[in-house]
Amino acid sequence: MQKVATISLQPGMITAQNIFTKEGVLLLSIGTTLSSGHIVQLHYLGLPSIYIKNPLTANSTSDAISEIVPQHTRAQAIQAVHTAFEDVLVTRRIDSAQFKKIAACLIDEIIKNNCAMIHLTDIRSRDGYLFGHSVNVCVLAALTGFHLGYSMAQLKELALGALLHDTGKMLIPKEILTKPGPLTADEVTIMNRHPGYGFEILSVQREIPPSAAQVAYQHHERFDGNGYPRNLRGTDIHEYARIVAIADVYDAITSDRCYREGLLPHEAYEITVSQSRAHFDPAILKTFLSQIAIYPVGCIVRVNTGEIAVVTKVIPGLQTRPILQTIFDAGGHRVKDGREIDLTKQLTTFINKIYTLTEILQLGATYKQG
Repeated sequence: MQKVATISLQPGMITAQNIFTKEGVLLLSIGTTLSSGHIVQLHYLGLPSIYIKNPLTANSTSDAISEIVPQHTRAQAIQAVHTAFEDVLVTRRIDSAQFKKIAACLIDEIIKNNCAMIHLTDIRSRDGYLFGHSVNVCVLAALTGFHLGYSMAQLKELALGALLHDTGKMLIPKEILTKPGPLTADEVTIMNRHPGYGFEILSVQREIPPSAAQVAYQHHERFDGNGYPRNLRGTDIHEYARIVAIADVYDAITSDRCYREGLLPHEAYEITVSQSRAHFDPAILKTFLSQIAIYPVGCIVRVNTGEIAVVTKVIPGLQTRPILQTIFDAGGHRVKDGREIDLTKQLTTFINKIYTLTEILQLGATYKQG
């Protein structure tokens, strides 16, 4: 499957995922052939992108991905978080029971599907970014905690802290929070107050564990001591906050925003690795990245032999060496039932290019003309 910006959608493309509104209502089912009307509706709802079936592998099983959290569960969680966060504006309190329920539901799915990897970037409407981000960070953090060997009690505390890490942003003026472009120095100062605001809200509620308040307070601290608001360093930062810091950045840089498209997984991987020891705890980052599919199933790549192939399987811990199936030979000829390339065994073969949607469409057009 291929993530496609809504402005680049064309009638006849086929959806590769169910598409939900920000209220959690099913809008388009997987396998829907898009019409002009569908595309107009997606624009109207503010969805920056969707996943479509790859035109070169539309009839292949390579688009079948096992998700850690099913789409409908994620959509319900986002809607519940939206409702609960809106209440903060009125009451200055968190509905802890509701957030604990959401966290428990997401943990159940993660434990059930713990062998799955993160292949997809969650798609969310522009005005629902904060709520989808909170759910995504919770999933990424809890998955990391699971693979660090956390107990159920620890997972629940970590997941709750992750869900609530941006609570303070509800007190940031909306025009700053949703500004479609760089913030001014004064606006950055205001935005940087949100960890403190979150801590103030959460720390006075006895039913919320202190660790959750610390996650809200510390998730922008950096491992080298150059973060904010208190310039904490290394293990002085709460371990849950060190996990959430990684999940927070990864989801932010891979998500589409109104002012830029999200990075691809391999680009995000390279950025987070480059920031190990400066921004992030290197040991935790290693565990986190072991669950990320750098080359997700369904993406089209070229290998150094000149062949073009689709990724069909990603092996945890060996994400740079996925299993491929060729779709074009080294001479540029389309092949049916192409050969398997197992990069975990063929050690002299490596990926040297990932194809964009435009390039994939060009490949398809070239094949049809030929």
